[in-house]
Amino acid sequence: MSGIKNLEVDLPCGVFYNLSNLVLDLEGTLTVDGDFIDGILPRLQQLSNLLNVHILTSDTNQTADHIADALTVSSAIKLHKLESGRGDIQKLRFVEEIGRETTAAIGNGCNDALMLREAALGICVIGPEGASVEAMMSSKALFLDIRDALDIFLKKNRMIATLRK
Repeated sequence: MSGIKNLEVDLPCGVFYNLSNLVLDLEGTLTVDGDFIDGILPRLQQLSNLLNVHILTSDTNQTADHIADALTVSSAIKLHKLESGRGDIQKLRFVEEIGRETTAAIGNGCNDALMLREAALGICVIGPEGASVEAMMSSKALFLDIRDALDIFLKKNRMIATLRK
């Protein structure tokens, strides 16, 4: 078992994030039409050294097995396939189970809005597949590119610049 993963960010406005988990929506956030967006896998690998990385999918494009194969480069990145039905509720429950107060979440769809709202730090990405207004309104930050959203964890000063009041 690896050591405890933790990323602390102390904003000058008195907000403090003590993160252990990063929960990511797969389709429309990390992938387009079932394939990873360029540059995602190396960033996920780097992030898995800092945080427990969990990817959630309803497997709309039936690519979970293909994605799981691509993730074998790091056993620290966990892929979780959701049951059929209310993905929004399942994602929220997942965040609650691992601890919402220590979890950051990234997504783009209506089924991500609850987890984005309830996570300590919710981030919406408007990628090639767009983003729902509900997901945007449930987030603390908004990015046009998933790579930039992931980089905010790798370069903490970006997070400070974006989130301080």
